[in-house]
Amino acid sequence: MEQKFAVSLMGMDLMNAASQIQALNENAVLYHVDIIDWHYAKNMCLSPQFIAQLRPLAQRPIDVHLMVNGTEMEIAQACMQAGADIISFQADTIEKNVFSYIDQVKSKGKKFGVVLNPATSLENIRPYIADIDLLTFMGVTPGFAGQKLVPSVLDKIRTAAALREEMGWHYETQIDGGCHPSTMKAVHETGVDYIVLGNTFLFSQSDNMREAWNKMEALFLQCVAQV
Repeated sequence: MEQKFAVSLMGMDLMNAASQIQALNENAVLYHVDIIDWHYAKNMCLSPQFIAQLRPLAQRPIDVHLMVNGTEMEIAQACMQAGADIISFQADTIEKNVFSYIDQVKSKGKKFGVVLNPATSLENIRPYIADIDLLTFMGVTPGFAGQKLVPSVLDKIRTAAALREEMGWHYETQIDGGCHPSTMKAVHETGVDYIVLGNTFLFSQSDNMREAWNKMEALFLQCVAQV
C-alpha cells in the first residue's frame, strides 16, 4: 500500500517555521502538533497559540496530540478555536469523560482522535472505538524523539486494521515514534495509514524542506525494499 506521511512539527526549526510549512504544504498530508505539559511527559512542546499562527499557513489538516495530565476540555476547546482539525487525546487520560469529549469535539465539526501508549491495550478503548476518527499508536514512550520502537506496537496496529475491516469501523491508523531506517520496513508492512515523520527521518535530512522531503522519500523506498 502507499503510506501517507504526517509531519511532527516539534522537530521543525521554529525560527523558520513559515518557510518550512510553505515547502511542506507541497507533500505532507497532515500536520502533527504535540502539546506537552512537562507533567504527562518530561518535555514541553508547542501550544494553542502556535496552532493559531500555523493555521493561516497550513494547507493540510492539523492533528493536535494532547499529552497533558488531568486532561480538561478547556485545552481542547482552545486548540479547536485556534484551528485544529483533529483533537487526539491520550486514552489513559480521558476514560472518565470520554463520551462527553466525543460529543464536544464532533459538535464543533472536528475529528476525534485517540492515542495509545505502547502498554495500552485496544481493549481499553473498546467501549468507544466506533466513534474514533484517528487512532494513533505511540511506537515509543511519549515525550521525546529518537527512542527505540517497541515491537509489540506493530502487532497492535495489525489487530486494529483487522478489527476495522471486520466491524466496519471508520478510523484511520497512525504510528508516532520509533520510525527509523532500521524499523521502517516493519512499520510499512503493518499497513498503517499514516506514518508520523519527525527529526530522525525528515528534518535531519536537510534545512531545505523540499530537499529534505526528496531525501526522505528515497530513504523510505530504500528501507521498504530491503529483503
